[in-house]
Amino acid sequence: MNASLSQQQIRTVRQLITNDIAYYIQYQKRGNSSGGMMSNEEYQLFIDNNNALVYAANNQIVDGMASDYALKIEPNGLLTIKNLKVINFDFVAQINQLINQVNLLQQSIGTTEQDITDIKNDIDTINQELSRQTHFRGYYLLNTDIQNLPNSANGDFSFSAESGTVWMYDADWYNSGDIVPDQVTPASDATPLSDGTVAAGYSTEYSRGDHVHPLNVTTTIPISDSASGSVGTTNYYARNDHSHPLNITTTIPPQDSTSGSVGTTNYYARNDHSHPINVETNASNIPIVNGVGANGSSAFYARQDHVHPQQLTYDGNVTATKFIKTGGLTSEVLCANGDTKVISDIVSNYVDLTTNQTITGVKTFDSFKKTNGTNQQILLADGTTKPIIYATRSDLITTPKKYIKLCTLNPQLQENCISVEFQVRGRSGFGLLQFHQRSSNTSGLIDCGYHFQPNYQDCMQEAYALYFGTGTTRTCQLWVQMSIWSNQVVIDYTNRGTIASLITDILTSSPVNDLPTDYTSMITLTPNLQFNDKTINNAPFTQNGNMQINPTGGEWSDGLRIARCIDNDGGCSIVLGCDRTQTSGSTDHQWQFYTPKSTSNFPFGLVIALSNDVSTTNRGLRISADGNTLSFNGSIIAGTGATNGSANGSVNYSAGNPILWGVNSDGNEGGFFSSGANICWRAHPLTQGAVPP
Repeated sequence: MNASLSQQQIRTVRQLITNDIAYYIQYQKRGNSSGGMMSNEEYQLFIDNNNALVYAANNQIVDGMASDYALKIEPNGLLTIKNLKVINFDFVAQINQLINQVNLLQQSIGTTEQDITDIKNDIDTINQELSRQTHFRGYYLLNTDIQNLPNSANGDFSFSAESGTVWMYDADWYNSGDIVPDQVTPASDATPLSDGTVAAGYSTEYSRGDHVHPLNVTTTIPISDSASGSVGTTNYYARNDHSHPLNITTTIPPQDSTSGSVGTTNYYARNDHSHPINVETNASNIPIVNGVGANGSSAFYARQDHVHPQQLTYDGNVTATKFIKTGGLTSEVLCANGDTKVISDIVSNYVDLTTNQTITGVKTFDSFKKTNGTNQQILLADGTTKPIIYATRSDLITTPKKYIKLCTLNPQLQENCISVEFQVRGRSGFGLLQFHQRSSNTSGLIDCGYHFQPNYQDCMQEAYALYFGTGTTRTCQLWVQMSIWSNQVVIDYTNRGTIASLITDILTSSPVNDLPTDYTSMITLTPNLQFNDKTINNAPFTQNGNMQINPTGGEWSDGLRIARCIDNDGGCSIVLGCDRTQTSGSTDHQWQFYTPKSTSNFPFGLVIALSNDVSTTNRGLRISADGNTLSFNGSIIAGTGATNGSANGSVNYSAGNPILWGVNSDGNEGGFFSSGANICWRAHPLTQGAVPP
């Protein structure tokens, strides 16, 4: 036997192991009735936790391991059989031969992992084989018992105790020990079939090891390639030296055309093909004279050595590197009518273009043109230019209102000011935004200043400075709001300071429906102008330092006037001690002069109290809406409904011990009072003496 097994030999050995184990197990389980070696307990074939193939009684198997077993094949190929009485030494020898073949198989493969997997698969085959042992007819004492079995079929087999061999049935019963092994497993004498339509087959004979299938190749010449191709219908393989017929055309390629063509033939072009020449061959058709530019309509190419006719007369403007007059001199000027004039005759009356000239007096020019100048620049007196606008964008705003980003101002750790100017032009005039962002060498972007002039109506009505991030990396974005039905709007970036590199994203963003929400802080820019037909509502205003009002009006218009909100039915107030960084809300120790709205619990009255107490009726100093009642922290101290103090007093302090001011009072129920002539305390007149020096 060879040291290395072929794949066919490996499959043969594996099949022999599977069949013999299945036969042996079936024999052992049924042999008890005729003196067999196994007990009557139920057995099963399984893979234990160590990947060994084990055949053991069910009551010996616990948690995937058998404490005792009848047969076991280790992963390394070791076969162990217990409690076996040798009935037929040829069978035991066959088992030993299979063990040797397994060992050779392990050496050939070099690993047991695949064998374990194969054995697992073989278990399924064995179990299937055990369940379909339809051809095994049993164990018999005499050979004649087997030969007389009824209903025998090809493939049936049985064991005879008389001969100690297996009997097989193939048209008749025969002793497998009397014939050669090739006849035990019938081998086919028929010629193998060629490959064709897939079929499971019905033959029960095995193929011989040296069998050869007929060639399954075609004898016809392969067809040429086609435009659509074809899957094909033949069942033949192509020979490796086959060749297809040439699929090339024998006609001359056509000339190039104006529109071109995909083509309809199914032929390939030869690599040495050439198209007919595609140039004008009629000698009478010469190139045309230069004139008004035109793409032309001819389908011909121009020859490399073609020449256009010379053109001597021009009706339009002519551009040339030079004009030469026969006999002309370098000291002469060529005039429009073809004459020449000496330069020295006219130099005193014309500007010498090669040097700087000084023009005295007033000169009128139709236009000034600067070399490389554009219509977006202004020519300054010193000869330099300045852009009219640096950038622009145009948008159609219909509905709803839109927000447009103007630019981004980036930080710089220097003491500088980043300045920008934008103009918004639309159907309601133009608006203006000038914004100045100061930066420091330690904090980046800090203070800002601006001048905001909205359009008269529609277009730009609100502007915002949105700050993102903190510290030295904080950036600022300028945004404007375009109100509904602004229609066509043009935004121009018209001016900037000397720091231009820190200004980015200039008018590069399309309008959006909402402002960003991830900003760190926002400044709503206040308009810096007034209209004579409306006021600026909801405009935040912060005044640093002192503020003074110098009235110029007359009675009722000579001071600070604050109207009620909500159509003169709401409240209004003056707040003292508010937070320096907020425009609404309250803080500790914040005082408020407040007149509530009509629907409050103290309508149209006057309240002086802490801001947190202005809506609490028993807190603060309060004067009723009609001006007739004064109360403090819920107690009416003067006027209609007064409950404390002298009946004829005007102001009562310290309940139960009043100090009465105003008209004379002779009440003596406690505290200070006046009798008209004296000031008394608890009915005792007070004497005023001289004040010591």
